[in-house]
Amino acid sequence: MNAKRLLLTSLFTLLVSLTPSLAQRALGSFSYSQPVAQGSNSWRPFQSREGRFEVLFPRQPEQMQQRVELPGQATTQYAFASEDGLAEYLISYTDYPQEFISRIGEPSDFLQAVKEGFLGGIRARDVVSESRRLQGYPGLRVEYVTPDGLSGYAHFYLVNERLYQIIVTPQRRDARNWSENAQRFLSSFSLR
Repeated sequence: MNAKRLLLTSLFTLLVSLTPSLAQRALGSFSYSQPVAQGSNSWRPFQSREGRFEVLFPRQPEQMQQRVELPGQATTQYAFASEDGLAEYLISYTDYPQEFISRIGEPSDFLQAVKEGFLGGIRARDVVSESRRLQGYPGLRVEYVTPDGLSGYAHFYLVNERLYQIIVTPQRRDARNWSENAQRFLSSFSLR
């Protein structure tokens, strides 16, 4: 799975749970350049002023944005993706209208819908799911396994109307020590 495919999957996390075929139509094959493996000392802070977050990436992330059509309105998803030869790292954020979030329910219900949509989009199953908080905001931590045996991590946070998705997955099953870099990435995420 490549970063652009992860981006499209995260784009449709909520829509998948409402209309599963929509994500499958959007997920195609994308080409991407082979990443250059880098050691842990090459990780650098990245800050998004508009996204109001900071995180460590193994190299400068590729920035993308997609328009998201919601029932009766549209919003934009912004994403930042990077690779290090072992894993792919993705952060996205989307501002959802409060009415849309409220229709799904409480923040925990919204985060569960995001999780189910994400897992459905990549046809994965969750191994561990647990609630968590980030600087006082509700979140959900998920460990998952894809049908081809790749495991990964996803953190979802709802900060008022903004949904953050922080996702990391190895590029192949034999990627060694990728989980150390995954934890470096996930634990470095903070709100600004």
